[in-house]
Amino acid sequence: MIKNIFKILFKVILVILILVGSWVVLTPIFRYDESNEGNQFRNLPNDILDIIVLGSSHAQYSINPAVIYTESGYYSYVLGSGCQPMSMSYHFLQEALKTQSPEVVLLDVFTIMPSRSVCYADGMYYNAIQQMTGKNRIEAGLATENDEKKYEYTFDLLMNHSKWKQDNFLQKEESDEYNKKLGYVNQQPQEYVFNHLVPLEKGDTQINFRENDLQALDDIINLCTKENIQLILYKSAVDIDQENYDYLQAIWDLADQKGIEHVDFLALAEEIGFTLGMDGDTWHNNTWGAQKTSKYLANYIKEHNYVTNHQNNDVYEKIVNDLCEDTAKWLFENNVDIYQLLDYATKYDLTMIVKYNGSNVTSIGDYENQLLQSTGIDFDFINNRNQNYYAIISNREVIQSSNEPFVTSINGTNVEISPVKITVGNNTYEDLGELEIIFCGNDFSWFNEMPIDYATRFFWKNGCDGWNCGV
Repeated sequence: MIKNIFKILFKVILVILILVGSWVVLTPIFRYDESNEGNQFRNLPNDILDIIVLGSSHAQYSINPAVIYTESGYYSYVLGSGCQPMSMSYHFLQEALKTQSPEVVLLDVFTIMPSRSVCYADGMYYNAIQQMTGKNRIEAGLATENDEKKYEYTFDLLMNHSKWKQDNFLQKEESDEYNKKLGYVNQQPQEYVFNHLVPLEKGDTQINFRENDLQALDDIINLCTKENIQLILYKSAVDIDQENYDYLQAIWDLADQKGIEHVDFLALAEEIGFTLGMDGDTWHNNTWGAQKTSKYLANYIKEHNYVTNHQNNDVYEKIVNDLCEDTAKWLFENNVDIYQLLDYATKYDLTMIVKYNGSNVTSIGDYENQLLQSTGIDFDFINNRNQNYYAIISNREVIQSSNEPFVTSINGTNVEISPVKITVGNNTYEDLGELEIIFCGNDFSWFNEMPIDYATRFFWKNGCDGWNCGV
């Protein structure tokens, strides 16, 4: 009798083990279209990141690791996902700490605000869960608020088992080993207009935070405290109504009560020169806005000395330098703010082709002279204002300069500079300004021409003024 019981028990256990084993083996196979973003993060060498950014698409669009690097030398990564709930931000942090030891965490607070409702859907949980592994993935799945979806997302073979019927089943798409943008998502300006954010005053909105959000925020705070990580809450600059503004102020009040630092880019918009149109749409920062947001945060972290154990790494350096090249192109494209462009030229690697007609009459003052020279130009536009100047500058170093026109070749590309024409390979520029600067990639894959008639218009081309010049 007892022997038969043991046999039955053994068979039951064997069946259970077979079922569990089959489930474990088949589950990843049926995730044939699974996001690879989590693996790209985990493929990075261990313990190299100084800063990790958590949050929704607001974080993905507002923080550019190339700008963080350019401004501070720090290594950062954006672990974002669409409409990332605060509970998922906590699990992203847990996932990150498996392989990285950041000293700073930047946390986007968008999904604590009422405006999260415009994108709230169950799929945002699964999008985040797909980037996690092991026990953390299971716990993240069980944190899904919709009870009907909770177990499907946690044990996702339940919802993926029928995918074998699809034509592309098992045809996994190849992806890069690393995320080339380090989690950043770029978009270019769509409107070249200045729409200044209108300051609001705190209203009388009844504040009712969701308990799940408050608990997740506390979990993040506690985990950062345990791991000796400096947590900084932030909100990127967006168009905002009174209700969401009041909630944001309540979030800052809550942060103050808990002793957590926070940065409000709506309040800082005027200080950093952020405007809707030029720097973002009503929802997301564009590349120009991300430059301003990331620059501010990089310098904030640097000034507070929150990163104390930075270590250089060749793998990250290669990725971030490639991203810096792309960022330079994005920042210069269709940009006609000469002061901004010259400032970028002091930080990003690129080539400048310069032609200057000597003149007694000029609006180039000490500030402009110093700014021009900080890009690598070896000419004094004040003391030598009467002299002509022709030059090619690459990465802030003079390749060739002269008081006379010249023709040369750079990496197989012919460059000719004369008083009336500049030719770079197959590109010819005529109708030049009195001071002509052509910004371009070191491989001459992109160009931004800036003709400046400094004598008759303050540092701008005749007949227009700044953004009125058009693009």
